[in-house]
Amino acid sequence: MSRPCSSDVSALILAGGRATRFGGVAKHELVIGGQTILARQTAVLAPRVAEIVIAAPRDIAGHRTVRDPIDGAGPLAGIAAGLAAVTTPWLVVVACDMPYLTGELIDRLLAARGETIDAVGVRVGGLPEPLVCVLHARARAAIDRRLAAGRYKASGLYTDENLAVHWIDDPDPRALRNINAPDDVRE
Repeated sequence: MSRPCSSDVSALILAGGRATRFGGVAKHELVIGGQTILARQTAVLAPRVAEIVIAAPRDIAGHRTVRDPIDGAGPLAGIAAGLAAVTTPWLVVVACDMPYLTGELIDRLLAARGETIDAVGVRVGGLPEPLVCVLHARARAAIDRRLAAGRYKASGLYTDENLAVHWIDDPDPRALRNINAPDDVRE
């Protein structure tokens, strides 16, 4: 049974990589268990959010696509584009290379939101996993400052910017598993 859609949350799938290890095939297009990673993620996110936006260098059919405001700035630029594009106060952020993302993890992140929380992050072994999180629109100012200063490291957003972060520690590791190389698809 899925949770009802939350009208105050949007989702952003970060699909801006070059996919050089996959011969130019974008990771979100890889098929795992008979479905593309994008289809798998959309199935998890759609029942929980008002809309799904994708940060990518080219349009993705059937989805609203946003572009990074700064080329070469990595995922932080995609997050900035997502926050600028949505009208909801909260944004779920996930990397496009995580085919095993679960509704349970997303539900835990969403449940941890609060009036005084700027971000809900995930830590594994005490280290931030910056590309699975929930951000409040207030975080946009910190992201814009980091981009303007050329500080593109996404994990620094949670550790260096004095944001009020609620941490989810050591969730199911399979939900965070990402596909980085062709051998990862075969496993």
